Amino acid sequence: MKKNAIIEMKSQEDPAVLLEKIMQAEVRSSDHIVMAKKDADRQIAIVQEEAANSKKEAYTSGRRARSRLVENGIAKAKTTAEEKLHLSESETSKIIESGKQFIPDAVTISLEFILGRRSKESLHDSQNGKN
Repeated sequence: MKKNAIIEMKSQEDPAVLLEKIMQAEVRSSDHIVMAKKDADRQIAIVQEEAANSKKEAYTSGRRARSRLVENGIAKAKTTAEEKLHLSESETSKIIESGKQFIPDAVTISLEFILGRRSKESLHDSQNGKN
């Protein structure tokens, strides 16, 4: 057994054996490095894809939000315009109704002026309340 131990010690100390072990360790290390680099590249690609997807989602979400704001603004403006239109129609009706009371007098004054029964001065006086 001593002989085997001595032979084993000699073979361990043999530079060729040591060189072989170093080369095998380098190959294993190189394989580990290649695997680690591939894994890192894969993880980087995943993160970049997720970032690109997040950017697209944010852009799409922003466009939808902007569209909703525009639609809401248009709806509000339309409602305001309809309210103002209704108010102006109401005011117009009031003006027309209050103006109707003056139509008979206006017709009479116009006819008298056209027919020459009234002069411009008397027309002016009647408008100022001096009949």
